[in-house]
Amino acid sequence: MKTTNPLLAISCFLIFFAFTTKPFYASAEPVVDTDGEPLQWFTNYYVRIIILGPPRAGLGLDTLNNQSCPLYVSYETESYGFPVSFSPLLSKLPFVPTSTELNIHTSALTICIQTLVWKIVPDSKSGVSFVSANGDISPGTGGASSRFKIEKSGEKDDVYNLVFCLPGTQQDVCNGLGIHSDEDGKLFLAWAEELNPIQVVFIKDQLPQLPKNILQA
Repeated sequence: MKTTNPLLAISCFLIFFAFTTKPFYASAEPVVDTDGEPLQWFTNYYVRIIILGPPRAGLGLDTLNNQSCPLYVSYETESYGFPVSFSPLLSKLPFVPTSTELNIHTSALTICIQTLVWKIVPDSKSGVSFVSANGDISPGTGGASSRFKIEKSGEKDDVYNLVFCLPGTQQDVCNGLGIHSDEDGKLFLAWAEELNPIQVVFIKDQLPQLPKNILQA
């Protein structure tokens, strides 16, 4: 009676497993930059706004409603503004995926003492919520207003919406971020159900990046 070599059986199984399984992230769709490369966590990218206007429109920081601090995420028409980076909440993927909650950080030096983490802040005067750069990334409910998503927009592979979902009693109310003016007429990134979402692309910053352990500190 013939017997099966156990080592041969294990080898055959491993070969079969390697050819019939995919990495756990194979079904996840990465966000890509203008070079077609997947966005990486803790890496700086410029957010360029796609509009029928200034060719270099981006996102910067400015004072809202003539207040000194904190700074809010502003709409820049003369430059790409400041780069941003992304940090995961729960994702273990090696790249930034679409439709996944994350934190957004503006990479800048300011005179204001603030976190530079994006946060949705309601404004009673205008009726919309503006995006502050003084958010909370704590794991509890305090960080809920700093959780954003990146969603595909249109047919082009590298065009996206920046999305915020307002927690609701029945279901979350999700909408893309748009542009709204403050009481001084300056334009800022904002969130409201009636705002038209902006379309953006991501341009990788070519300057050297900070080590991840510094960005996570």
